[in-house]
Amino acid sequence: MPSAAKLLRLPAQGRLLVATDLRGNVRDFMQIVARFERLSTDGYLLLLGDLIHGPYLTESEWDPRLGRYYRDESPGLLMKLSLLQERYPGRVHALLGNHEHAHVGGPHTARFAADEVQVLEQRLGAEVAEWLRQWLAGWPLWAIAPCGILFSHGAPGQAPAQLEELEDLDYRRWQPLGQTESQDPRARLLGKLLWTRSLSPPEARRVLQVAGCHLMVYGREVVEGYEVIGQEQLILASSFGLPDDKKRILELDLGARYESVAALREGHEILPLYR
Repeated sequence: MPSAAKLLRLPAQGRLLVATDLRGNVRDFMQIVARFERLSTDGYLLLLGDLIHGPYLTESEWDPRLGRYYRDESPGLLMKLSLLQERYPGRVHALLGNHEHAHVGGPHTARFAADEVQVLEQRLGAEVAEWLRQWLAGWPLWAIAPCGILFSHGAPGQAPAQLEELEDLDYRRWQPLGQTESQDPRARLLGKLLWTRSLSPPEARRVLQVAGCHLMVYGREVVEGYEVIGQEQLILASSFGLPDDKKRILELDLGARYESVAALREGHEILPLYR
């Protein structure tokens, strides 16, 4: 498995667009790309994982609570993301979510198919599926911005003793939440980083102290655009499971300093995906 960095360090200047949990929705992805491409040449895009494994449903089977109907287009979304990274080298990033982790050693997800990993890899074919696994194995777990924000896919349920320990994690070795015993603390750490849903404020502050940040932004949960926990946590929901008017993205000034979630304001940093 590639030894790519598990920690992405973002620059200290420019604009950063943040979105999460697309789950195979190419329409929403293209809207995000359009917003990114309207930024200046010092603009960056960060996707917080779970880009793949959307619904395999007909319109008659569709639950309106999931928002506007779409059918999973994970193969197309992945190809478009890869091409976008080639077009804007060093400016487009994606973090590993639990659905991506399923292709590189994690538990196989089963929301919209009995085995979503098998379904997607069969759609891609053997050669492209192998390319996908190699690519995903190089996606980082965390991103840190000097403006004071830690980004992850889910709530970072446990802090490493120091940031360098992230690089020792092996995506093929993980421990499920709730399993109390493990001979490998790194496997326990990886499970908590990918599968935790939220943290208490004291837990969040302990993680942030190690990261050297003031607040954390993550996705994974379906909330109405965003949800704030204490002064340290913002859960972002950009696409999956929401009507268009509830979908939210972040646009941040990487040269600013965000001291708490109160600095992320509706209509300024927190923006509707469609407007």
